[in-house]
Amino acid sequence: MKFYRKLMQVVTWVENFVLAASMLLVLALTFGNVVARKLFSHSWGFTEEITVAAFVLISLLGAGVASGEGGLVNLNLVPDRVSPAKQRVLRIISAILCLAYSIVLTYEGIGRMIDDHTLTPILHIPKFLFWGFVVIGGISLTLHLILALLNDLSGSHPAGGSAPAEGGEKR
Repeated sequence: MKFYRKLMQVVTWVENFVLAASMLLVLALTFGNVVARKLFSHSWGFTEEITVAAFVLISLLGAGVASGEGGLVNLNLVPDRVSPAKQRVLRIISAILCLAYSIVLTYEGIGRMIDDHTLTPILHIPKFLFWGFVVIGGISLTLHLILALLNDLSGSHPAGGSAPAEGGEKR
C-alpha cells in the first residue's frame, strides 16, 4: 500500500507535467493561428486536429488527476443523510463502479486503437495515436480509483488522497 501511494505520487507528478505541457501546446497553437489569420489572412488548418486531440488528453488525464484529489463532481443527497460507516460503504461502491467504467473505457480505447486504420484529414496522422489518449486517460482513472478504493478499504485518507468529503472537498 505504501509503495502504491509513492508510485501514485510519481504518476501524478508526470500527469501534471503532461497536462501543463498539453495546455501550453494548445495555447501556443491557438495563439499562433489567431496571429496567422490576422497578419497573413490565412488560418493554420492543422491546429484543429492537434487541439482536439490535446483536449481529449487534457480532459481524460485531468479527470484521473481530479479523482485522485477528490475533485470530481459528486452528488451527496444520500451520503449526507447516513452514518460515516455507511458513507464509507457508499464510497467503496462508488469507487468500484467508477473503476469498472474506467476499465471499460480503457478496453474500448484499445479496441479503437486496433481497429482504426484511418488518417487525419489534414496532417495524415494515424488516428490510432489519438485513440491512445483515451487509453492513457482510462489508465490514469483506473490507477487513481484503485488508490481511492484501497484508501477506503483500509480506512485511511492521506492528504491528496481520493476520498472526497461533503461538497467534494477533502476532509
